[in-house]
Amino acid sequence: MGILLVCILSNVVLAVIFKFFHRFKVDNINAIIINYIICVIFASFLIQELAIPWDLFDRPWWPYSVGLGVLFIFGFNIMALSFQKSGVALTVIIQKMSLIIPASIAIAIYGEPLGLYKGLGILLALVAIVLVNVPSKSNPEKINIFHPLIIYPLLTFLLSGMIEVILYYVEVEHIVGEDGIKFTVSAFGIAASIGLIFSAFRYLKTGIIFGRKEFIAGIVLGLPNFLTIYLLVFLLSAGWQGSVLFPSNNIGILILTALVGFIFYKEQPDKMNIAGVMLGVVAIVLLSIS
Repeated sequence: MGILLVCILSNVVLAVIFKFFHRFKVDNINAIIINYIICVIFASFLIQELAIPWDLFDRPWWPYSVGLGVLFIFGFNIMALSFQKSGVALTVIIQKMSLIIPASIAIAIYGEPLGLYKGLGILLALVAIVLVNVPSKSNPEKINIFHPLIIYPLLTFLLSGMIEVILYYVEVEHIVGEDGIKFTVSAFGIAASIGLIFSAFRYLKTGIIFGRKEFIAGIVLGLPNFLTIYLLVFLLSAGWQGSVLFPSNNIGILILTALVGFIFYKEQPDKMNIAGVMLGVVAIVLLSIS
């Protein structure tokens, strides 16, 4: 449970860092590219060798690592568009609902048991996601599920679910084995490579280039971003059920992010927001004992 808490905390730290991007006018794409490079450097230092193996394409997991890399870089851009065009609240609700995808696969295809506690926990997690994001007086953004640009939140939902499914699949099928760090970091390396190609074309067209702010932001993002993915891989390899891990992780992130907003950003929750946090806590307890 301690490692899961670190994973949840790392996700919340990422969200807090992203809040400062707009204030300091940090270019999101270039900062994310630097972040992926920092992830590779950090992991290589950690294991005392290049974390991306020279024989990457001889490893059985390389197609999945490449797939993750593509999803990482494109998923971030889709999520950014969704925040801008469809709103934060709607995007967060639909994105976190992605827990349904890996949990359903784990239960329906891989036979993970669905008992009373687990089923109720997943149901309460979904309700909590909606209630925590209901607009309050300090955050009056309107949620509109019939928004004409609902396609962006839906794409975010699918991409988030696909990432979680790949992470679950490679572990349950024992494809990664002892290469957890190398598998994870190779995906970051692929994402960075794609991002650099895109950034080069963008520079030729717009003149936008990496600046000091992007390097600083990328360095700060690197460690927590690495932990958000690697710790999920580690927990799955340690025997956590996907139908428990992904709902617990998603609802934990949502609860802690809401608490940070309430305490540090002086957001004023209404009764539904508070009820959502309480239901989320109950959901995690039910999932942890299932």
